[in-house]
Amino acid sequence: MASCKRSSGNHANDPLLARMHGLFGIPAMKLFYSPTSPYARKCLAAAIEKGIEGDIALLTVSPMASTAELLAVNPLSKVPALVLPDGRSIIDSRVICQHIDGIAASPRLIPADPAARIDCLTREAQADGINDAAFSLTMERKRPAEQQSPDWIERWIAAISRSVAYFDGRVPHRERPDLGDIALACALGYLDLRHGALDWRASTPNIASWFAAISARPSLARTAPPPG
Repeated sequence: MASCKRSSGNHANDPLLARMHGLFGIPAMKLFYSPTSPYARKCLAAAIEKGIEGDIALLTVSPMASTAELLAVNPLSKVPALVLPDGRSIIDSRVICQHIDGIAASPRLIPADPAARIDCLTREAQADGINDAAFSLTMERKRPAEQQSPDWIERWIAAISRSVAYFDGRVPHRERPDLGDIALACALGYLDLRHGALDWRASTPNIASWFAAISARPSLARTAPPPG
């Protein structure tokens, strides 16, 4: 079990978490995590942006292994899964990130304004959709060549290309990234990890420049997936 770097954080919205951290100096939550998962990376990056990464212990697991420990918190055998101080578990990166955003009052990753909130969460969903297509493409290409579906491969590549182009025409200009921005950065990083041959930067220079800049943020630099 590895722990993220400790931070003082702001625990006003979770007194139990604050008490455990203050009295014992130990992480109060556990995140089941894979360093190559863009969904898990999004959650950890969100925690770093919020300054609460010291309250989270990382349990690195392989979802494909379906260990008893992971199945106990998520019968789907998927990461991320977050175990709270009271033993309850939260699954799905979007739900986990909403919980993380609610622990500390600031900085906000999900805007309070209703219209801005919907925009942020829509961009998060679009970015997660890139991950979904990219993961499906990864798994399809692991099948024997004669069993692969050219139609599905073409469909997933097209979905990825359209989505990246969509963001290229809507480059963020926020002083501080919101959850939609973090999700997009994690998705583009996953494309680099698994599908470098797609060369997504060639046709989307605007979002490529944005990605280079945001990748230098500590939350993304520290959570970058291992090469290969």
